[in-house]
Amino acid sequence: MPDASRNVDTILTAITEGFAQRYPHRKTTRNWQDRSAYNNRDLEPGLLTVIYTGEIPNDVYDTHIKMLVIGRVYCGAKATALETEQAELAFLQEWREFCTSSAFGNISTLSVNTSQQQEKPDGWFLAECRSGPYDLAAEIDWLPVGPTELPEGVKASQSPDIGTPNESNYFDVDENF
Repeated sequence: MPDASRNVDTILTAITEGFAQRYPHRKTTRNWQDRSAYNNRDLEPGLLTVIYTGEIPNDVYDTHIKMLVIGRVYCGAKATALETEQAELAFLQEWREFCTSSAFGNISTLSVNTSQQQEKPDGWFLAECRSGPYDLAAEIDWLPVGPTELPEGVKASQSPDIGTPNESNYFDVDENF
């Protein structure tokens, strides 16, 4: 992923779009909706949803993004429990293969849960993932602009001869000092 900016939303969108490009037969979204929001045809190809769940910041230059990845697939009214599980596993395998690419920030799957054949013909998996590290530090162009005039020279003193009464003892500082 190019320096996809230092924005978590941009990074997650790039991950979601990257999966869609690699697996165009699947649908992807960043907007979670309850099952009731979909008809069966919407879920037949498989729908991958990526949701931000937090961060693991070591510092702003070394931050891991935590996300929940939800894969849903409708297997047809006559699908058996085993066929539903197999569809979940095939979808999950695509997610695993996608995660092996370093192009999207070294995505690690930390844990996986599935429907356990309990909701046939609807199959699903939940994968808790971590991606990164990312440099989320802001650019330093927000710092104020320096003085309009630079001094002609810089003078320095040595302790204990410091302060205004000792200015005549100060010495010039140049690039060689």
